[in-house]
Amino acid sequence: MTKPKILFVYDHKYPKFWMDGLWAALNVLEEDFEVERMNLSTNVFSQGPRLVPDFILGWGAFGSSVDKYLQDWKVKGKKALCIAGNAIPPSGEDNYNVLFYETEWYGPQIANHPNTVRAFGVNTDIYSPSPLPTPIVWDYIGVGAFANWKRWEKMVAKPGTKLVIGEYQEDNEEESLEIVRNLVSNGVMVSNMINPFELAQLYSYSRTLYQPADLIGGGERSVLEAKACGLSVEIEPDNPKLQELLDMKEVPDHITYAKQLKKGIMSVI
Repeated sequence: MTKPKILFVYDHKYPKFWMDGLWAALNVLEEDFEVERMNLSTNVFSQGPRLVPDFILGWGAFGSSVDKYLQDWKVKGKKALCIAGNAIPPSGEDNYNVLFYETEWYGPQIANHPNTVRAFGVNTDIYSPSPLPTPIVWDYIGVGAFANWKRWEKMVAKPGTKLVIGEYQEDNEEESLEIVRNLVSNGVMVSNMINPFELAQLYSYSRTLYQPADLIGGGERSVLEAKACGLSVEIEPDNPKLQELLDMKEVPDHITYAKQLKKGIMSVI
């Protein structure tokens, strides 16, 4: 029996670092679907994709390069968007047969759409408690871009040893450089992005994840990944979106993520 064909469209400048819950969920979906991936940053097919998809699944925010690409899609097929977490109400949602969202906080913003499915989870093949005892090197670890909405200046006031790992914005160096300078001059160590296996190892050497991001500053994945690794997690009280994830008794894994994606896909094909 021929498997339905899915084209997954995304835009990731650093694909070698992308092994999160969605990445792992797509691998699980390959049990039931033929999945082709197209990264707009690296390998747009000049003659179109190698398969004619039965379903097109995008990952990005409304107004992103992925959203714009799918709005212009000319090949016949059902479309869905995995909405990248942000606090901006969407526009253009009616162009999709399914909308996948990550948090219940975001759900009301797409309440008028007839087919929405919550789908989110952690790649627990990578992010899980260390099987062996590990020394605590970092009292606080932070993960996220060196950008103003992450509010890394709040890390300075935390006691003990501290480390922030994140993307240095090459297209906004002035902002990132100022943030890095402030952290380093106040005794906080910094690191550019590292691969997921190294990140999981550093989680195991840490006591607490601190994610001070504001409401539009993301941080959802780092909160769940740290929880999956057994860390305590601290956020700021003005971020109900992250508070929702912090309050979860169980961290959803990539298997759960895949099941929810399949549910949405099968509802329209």
